[in-house]
Amino acid sequence: MPTRTLPSSNRCMTFVVIIVLAVIVRGAVILVNLDQFAQDPDAYRVIAETLSETGTFGLPTANELPAASDTNVHPIGTTARATAFRPPLYPYLLSWLTTNHTLHHSLVGVLHLALGVLTTVCTLSIASQLIDRGRIGWASILAALIVLIDPILLQQSTLVMTETIATATATLLVWYWVSRLTVSPNLTKGLIFGGLLGLAYYCRPTFLAWAALLLPAILLGIQGRWKERIAVTVATASVIALAVGFWTLRNLNAIGHPVWGTSHGGYTLLLANNPSFYDYLRNGKFGEAWDAEPFLEAYEHRFQGDPNTAAFWQTDWSRPEHAALPARVLSEHEDDQLAYHAAKATIARQPAMFVWSCVVRLARLWSPMPHHVPGRSWPPIILVTVYYGVFSIAVILGCVRLGRSILGPGWWAIGALVLTLSAVHTIYWSNLRMRSPAIPSLAVVAAAALRRPDAE
Repeated sequence: MPTRTLPSSNRCMTFVVIIVLAVIVRGAVILVNLDQFAQDPDAYRVIAETLSETGTFGLPTANELPAASDTNVHPIGTTARATAFRPPLYPYLLSWLTTNHTLHHSLVGVLHLALGVLTTVCTLSIASQLIDRGRIGWASILAALIVLIDPILLQQSTLVMTETIATATATLLVWYWVSRLTVSPNLTKGLIFGGLLGLAYYCRPTFLAWAALLLPAILLGIQGRWKERIAVTVATASVIALAVGFWTLRNLNAIGHPVWGTSHGGYTLLLANNPSFYDYLRNGKFGEAWDAEPFLEAYEHRFQGDPNTAAFWQTDWSRPEHAALPARVLSEHEDDQLAYHAAKATIARQPAMFVWSCVVRLARLWSPMPHHVPGRSWPPIILVTVYYGVFSIAVILGCVRLGRSILGPGWWAIGALVLTLSAVHTIYWSNLRMRSPAIPSLAVVAAAALRRPDAE
């Protein structure tokens, strides 16, 4: 049997209450931290403002490509250099929220609030479909409440970063999979689902791997005859291919290379696989955070040496004579490839450490405990650790309570999402916030802990 459900007459009222709570909780957090939107840790703001002023998805020509660690707000010039440094969806949305070509903090807050409400409502609906057979039960409400108070989602909603929109997009996709595509599939729904996957890809190229897992799942998991399944699968794949092709062609025309993702992936791979990080894994103490300053300093001098060699990373680049070395001039794509090759060279020199680093990155992705870093006190770390410790236990218990039903087609999108994030961030850089897109789906699994053991 499913969990206890509320009377059907209370269904609409429950949705209203959850929406109101989402507005209050998310709105209060965003309002208190509104000044956080002035920061630009990932250069989304500068791209959006450049797009607003010049009409070019790019960076001001007056500035060099911002370093990945740069948290300053960059001034806007009158001309722009086209870029593929970041995926397009979020900066395009932000460009519509500018006043006099400057991003309006309150409007960003409204956008994030709307995305947070959408995420919460979709979670409530997903849980009702998967756990309570279309009705609203206490498990469904619990899943929505988990999303409402989740520390990572709340904290990320106050930053100009993609976690909030990526989480909303992923949750909307899972909702459409559960309530529409697998229940009564047709060609139109396949096209819509492909469009949603295309938007997810424009938000984060990582989601293209999720799409690759979902396409065979459509073929095997939805209802209908084989011809219908094939038609829906082809329709979905065609829309995704168009989305990838459009972005790749744009990059070929704009920056001279057919970049299908971003020109930032090389840095992300190198951040996760560099000699400094490997030395930390080899010699660091448990619970001690990695000091990335030596890596960042060396990376700033990548045009003055050869980062493919071990000697480059052993050089003290703070010495004055190194500042006078001639620097190579590379395009954005060549810079990205330089980072890719440097990461691959590090992996080739230390294959055993690469394997161990993969284990560490996977553990960090799903760890309940944030690192203790400067500016972060122990009380909130302990509270967050306890929260995610309980959450993790609830997810495990939910899997047990669901039993073999968790292998049903309705759950496949959730499993594929968890597998995608795990696979990608085992190799690329990883931390707690990067699991954000899966938190609402896992909240549904955790809420299933309320399901009775004898439930069908």
